[in-house]
Amino acid sequence: MKRKALCFALALLMCMMIAVPAFADSSVETSPEKAGITATFGLKHISGSTYKMWAKILNPAAETVSANLVLYDASYNVISTVSGTSSSTVFNLSKNVSLSSGTYHLRLTVQGNTVNKTFEKTYTI
Repeated sequence: MKRKALCFALALLMCMMIAVPAFADSSVETSPEKAGITATFGLKHISGSTYKMWAKILNPAAETVSANLVLYDASYNVISTVSGTSSSTVFNLSKNVSLSSGTYHLRLTVQGNTVNKTFEKTYTI
């Protein structure tokens, strides 16, 4: 009986060691200086031959960020471009383009004080 009680007490102690720190501070803090800038972008079909090139940049630190979204054909000739600068926490770019069938490359470049990233996707229409 003493052995069962000891095992139960140890198991309870282990559960408390795991659970109590989790209850101590349930809020998760992210320092804006350490939070990274992330981006999503793409090419969306609107109707017929009309497509929308778009980008959404999440900028938690609200630093000044420049973004450039460029659509290239298969040979990397520029088809269309849209760019902007913002210090908002959410920054959007978009532009409608008319495209025929073929291969296209969409490249997003994001530059700021703490970031210099380039992303690329390839689409076949």
